[in-house]
Amino acid sequence: MKMTEKLILQNGTELYTDVSEQPPLASFMLAYFAALCGSGKRVLELCSGNGVVSFWGYDRGFRGDTLLVDRRAEPLELARMTAEKAGFPVHTLCADLTQYRPDRPFDAVLCNPPFFDEEDVCADEDRRAVRHEDGLSPDDLFRAAAGDVKERGHVYLCHTPLRLTDVLTAMRANRIEPKKLRFCRHRADSEPFLVLIDGIYRGGRGLSVGPDIIVKKADDTYTEEMMDICERGYV
Repeated sequence: MKMTEKLILQNGTELYTDVSEQPPLASFMLAYFAALCGSGKRVLELCSGNGVVSFWGYDRGFRGDTLLVDRRAEPLELARMTAEKAGFPVHTLCADLTQYRPDRPFDAVLCNPPFFDEEDVCADEDRRAVRHEDGLSPDDLFRAAAGDVKERGHVYLCHTPLRLTDVLTAMRANRIEPKKLRFCRHRADSEPFLVLIDGIYRGGRGLSVGPDIIVKKADDTYTEEMMDICERGYV
């Protein structure tokens, strides 16, 4: 196990993290976008790492069962520590998501997948495992998600806008209809660095684009929405 530290979420959840691999901003934004509240839902988080997306939801009130799937054992061990400490009904599975199939479908799937294809390779092995597809194409991802989620269930993900055409094409090819997008910008006048996507398995056609999420205002302070998304000590 690598060196760990604890990130305290808004309502006191102690999220265990690797000191060399801090939770990406994209994960907090995805959790906020999905806004999984209430009870009785079964959620699957693919490419979960240490489960920051799911644990953000639990910290804000979600109480359904969750399964985290990742092919890396070390971040899943951190997730188990977080779940055990907080008493959350979160389970983990170290597996290739393209090979995993549930006994029954989930109500929703969450995923912050690797963004970059094999033309943009990182030399660092740990960083490459998080950032680069390494054989997991958008089509592979959505084929797996389609086999994991119930009909009319939601698939929430984030991705780089540079790959948006690839992502939307792969979603529709696997019968996951893109329903809502939100773009994220560091400032109002900057190019989007992230796109948040809500798709519905076997959903009808019709795509809406919500307001952009802006990280910082013109005076270089964080926007109110951004402060709600992230923890006060993180941004």
